[in-house]
Amino acid sequence: MIALITGASSGLGLEVSKILAQKGYDIIGVSRHEGNFSKLKDTYPNRKFEFISLDLSSEEGVKSLIDKTKNIDIDYFFDNAGYGMIGHFDDDNIEKEMKMVDLNVKACHRLLKAFTTKFYKRGKGNILVTASAAAFAPAPYMTPYYSTKVYVYYLALGYWRELKERKSKVILSVLCPGPVATNFEKAGNVKFNIKPISCQKCASYAIKKSLKGKAVIVPSFKIKCLHFFSHFLPKKFITKVIKKSAD
Repeated sequence: MIALITGASSGLGLEVSKILAQKGYDIIGVSRHEGNFSKLKDTYPNRKFEFISLDLSSEEGVKSLIDKTKNIDIDYFFDNAGYGMIGHFDDDNIEKEMKMVDLNVKACHRLLKAFTTKFYKRGKGNILVTASAAAFAPAPYMTPYYSTKVYVYYLALGYWRELKERKSKVILSVLCPGPVATNFEKAGNVKFNIKPISCQKCASYAIKKSLKGKAVIVPSFKIKCLHFFSHFLPKKFITKVIKKSAD
């Protein structure tokens, strides 16, 4: 079995790589820099690991990945690459925001469409897409990031519905964690009001549920409550619950 994982050098991508290797998958990891992914070969000597260095925020990088893997029978695809940033609407950061949109939205869309189609034609496969609890309500100071995750959430759910209606055996799940203890807070200069869960716990829960065919995966109890009540409570109230605070 072979798993393809984007954003594999750290955080959830790295933890999912470990878990799937333990379950017998050979891993193809994709990121700009190899990071700690290189250490997995020593930890799991009976598994094969391949690293592909690509910048998926560029259209060329995404097309290159699709081309490099077109003749590989991938069994599990974790569409995970993405990042967030904090700021006010009048900050002079439009180019950085557009770069984030290129990765979080455009790259995710191209890859999800390509591999959903590939798996559908083959008649099997698992896909896990990282969205976020950010998809459940708007919030200040990270508005562009939240908006990208709304896009990913509904794109994944739409494809999930299409697969169900076609009675496909392809399993597609969307992961919607709240804060996770990765370098996200440090990299984005953001502090969460909800205590982050461990990266290991999030990854383990996500894989367990995705292999069982769960459509929407929400790892923590507090975020499950947020997801449930987001259908009934005013968005202004939900926004306060998941609000981020800018320095």
